[in-house]
Amino acid sequence: MRKQKQKQAPQPVRDDPVCRIEWVAAAELSPNGWNPNVVFTAELKLLETSILRTGWVQPILISRTGQIIDGFHRYMLSLKSKAIADKYGGQIPCARLDVDEAEAKILTVRINRAKGTHVAVRMADLVQQLIDVHGLLFEDVAKGIGAGLDEVKLLYENSIFKARNLADAPYSKAWYPAESGKRGRDVDSV
Repeated sequence: MRKQKQKQAPQPVRDDPVCRIEWVAAAELSPNGWNPNVVFTAELKLLETSILRTGWVQPILISRTGQIIDGFHRYMLSLKSKAIADKYGGQIPCARLDVDEAEAKILTVRINRAKGTHVAVRMADLVQQLIDVHGLLFEDVAKGIGAGLDEVKLLYENSIFKARNLADAPYSKAWYPAESGKRGRDVDSV
């Protein structure tokens, strides 16, 4: 019987940005003017809590000149949060990319879009597991995920859609019953 050759796993690319993390003074960086991403106050507070409890789990991506490509809100917190500034001495982990401005703009959008969004049904499953399987209290889940207690209870009961009373919700004329096959102005005559 012949012994089969085992394929060797490819070696990681050692020149990837994640292999070149440098700690940079936040004050030396500059935000870009094109980032379409918005983070609301509650989520910023949650991000601050995450950095303080877990540490920096992701570097800020910057251009050769120190302009932020990805990580603006983490950068902003490093300047505005006294607790973060004190803990890290005003320094933040960065990966410097050798890209032109056009590629930086594309990368900003691509990274933000790739992060996705939370789906209520999956969030309900996750909340139920945290409470039923892991034994967390509703209050602990709410605090941990940055949600209100009522929101966690709705997710736990899997009644997020019932609470919205979708059956009686008014719909715009852009919505039409798919079974009717009618669209636009035809809907008025249904």
